Amino acid sequence: MYSNHRISLLELLQEKSDLKAKSWWEGYVKESAPFLGVKMADIRTIVHQWHKDHISGDLEPGKQVDLALLLFEGQYTEEKLAGTLFLQEILLPMGAVKCSKDVQRFADLFTNGFIYDWNICDWFCVKVLGPLIIREEASCANRIFAWHEAENLWQARASLVAFVPAAEKAEYYPLIEIGCQRVINRGERFAKTAVGWILRDISKHDPAFVERVVIENISHFSVESLKNATKYFSKEEKKYFRNMLREAQPNL
Repeated sequence: MYSNHRISLLELLQEKSDLKAKSWWEGYVKESAPFLGVKMADIRTIVHQWHKDHISGDLEPGKQVDLALLLFEGQYTEEKLAGTLFLQEILLPMGAVKCSKDVQRFADLFTNGFIYDWNICDWFCVKVLGPLIIREEASCANRIFAWHEAENLWQARASLVAFVPAAEKAEYYPLIEIGCQRVINRGERFAKTAVGWILRDISKHDPAFVERVVIENISHFSVESLKNATKYFSKEEKKYFRNMLREAQPNL
């Protein structure tokens, strides 16, 4: 149903592809995902013009959400970024995206393997899931928080990174604490760094909360995730936590 729209967007992206940019991006993400080599500014311009010329007058908002999610099935990172921008800059403002009807569809992006690296995961979290939590509050926060139990690494990571845009909202800290306790226990690097990231941003607002979470889970932190979580602490505090980590994990 949407194949012509999807193909037309891909063709527009391909027109702006650059081999040098492709090489740089694929090196930056350690060859974890393929790129066309399109600059973000160009992706944004293309998405808005494509929507104006081909989508807005052709599909009602619900069908546009279907199309945005379909873009995540594309081979190239730029198609997934286009889907993210479509959701963030066009569909969210018009009220077409609702947590109650779409959160399971978002989860399916992870479980079906369409979001499979940190780059797209984090973009989707910060640009789509975070703003949705802020707009819909607890009803949405609880649904996304539940992903901390997911087997899929990227979905579990999203259960915390999605709260980064809402890091100043203390009402979510009980959920975030439970999520941190679960996700930090995982062995994958990008599970642990999700904990470091959300704690780093919360530390700007409630360092005591971060100190407690770190102390209670220190035996599961990596050096990298601890460094991130304590980024805004004083030199003395950072040293204190590094020593605590060494005592808890002498083999690090």
